[in-house]
Amino acid sequence: MAHLVVGWELGHGMGHIMPLRMLAEVLLEKKHRLTFIVRDVAVARRALEGLDVAWLQTPKVTYRPWELTRTDCYSQLLGNVGFRDAEKLASTVNGWCGLLEALNPDAALLEFAPSAMIACYLLDIPFALQGNGFFCPPVEGKNFGTMKEKMPAAQREREDLMLLESINHVIGNRRPSLQSVADLYRLSRHSVLTSFAELDHFCRENSDGFRGVWVPSVPVAPKWPKATGKRVFAYLNGRPGVDRVLAMLSKTGLPTLIYCPEVQGKFRAPFENAHCQFLDGLVDIRKLAQQSDLGVFHGNHSSTAIFMLAGTPTMQIPLYMEQLMFARRVKALGAGEIATLDQPQRIAAGLNALLTRPEYKENALRFSERYGDYDQQASIRQAAGEMEKALNLP
Repeated sequence: MAHLVVGWELGHGMGHIMPLRMLAEVLLEKKHRLTFIVRDVAVARRALEGLDVAWLQTPKVTYRPWELTRTDCYSQLLGNVGFRDAEKLASTVNGWCGLLEALNPDAALLEFAPSAMIACYLLDIPFALQGNGFFCPPVEGKNFGTMKEKMPAAQREREDLMLLESINHVIGNRRPSLQSVADLYRLSRHSVLTSFAELDHFCRENSDGFRGVWVPSVPVAPKWPKATGKRVFAYLNGRPGVDRVLAMLSKTGLPTLIYCPEVQGKFRAPFENAHCQFLDGLVDIRKLAQQSDLGVFHGNHSSTAIFMLAGTPTMQIPLYMEQLMFARRVKALGAGEIATLDQPQRIAAGLNALLTRPEYKENALRFSERYGDYDQQASIRQAAGEMEKALNLP
């Protein structure tokens, strides 16, 4: 059987590594050997517990805030993680090359790991990509990775050329130069898209390859406050301005559960009451989605998709461009509203509309009915088989 490196380089939290773990379980059943190279070893220790795998730390470079730019296109995004600086990019790519040469894998499966993609190219290691639509951008057409529709074409082309020059500097004379930034993603043998076509960040025309969201089961049922009315669940981050959202939710009088791990102890007190309570840990997200009448998220992809599968509309309060792009897809389906933390009046209006107007629920139910026969485990097994074939694994 084959030896695969499973790489996760960028991004934060369980949302990146848990789908990799779920695919890894199937690959291990097929007797493949796996070595994880991960961004966050603390997260990996929890996420990979019980799996017969080894895991190592990714190479990484520290960036200062003034080195970051806007993220109106994918080239700017990659530039913000070191691709704009040929020396920093060379450092991470060489680090990946050292790990891959020592491990000598047959192939690699990569989740948001662009430096590893270059290293695989240099070492002639076949690789596949995994992730939602944002992390596996489409390579068709001329506007690769455009995130802001009004971004001038000339500006995007300049960003692409700057990045391409840096990438090709690192490649040097070891392999043929790339002709475009999109070529880096064309090197992938296969993409496992852990989303649904209707929720694709880039609205790509080709819907092949979408395998739905993969979310592990949590054997803890939600316990709702003893209050009457529509039920609201909110999964929020402790960012400046989120206190206003918490205050809105606490004053609705509706049974409300909040998961906001950064808000603890006495800081919860102003918002807790008989009908609004905080969760101390994760509970079964599927039961939450089925029992809720409204979800409130920061554009969280997997959580929102689970709510959509249950036919439950959502209020989206995105923090990053990726989350904003995703939130727009939910709104385009008529199953949610969008506002940012600096727009408290729009948040209040959105919450009111979602709780009082039936069309949001009706539109979410249409999505739910479309995927009524979705089988997560069957999808994972299908994805594993497709990846094995694409990578020509023994």
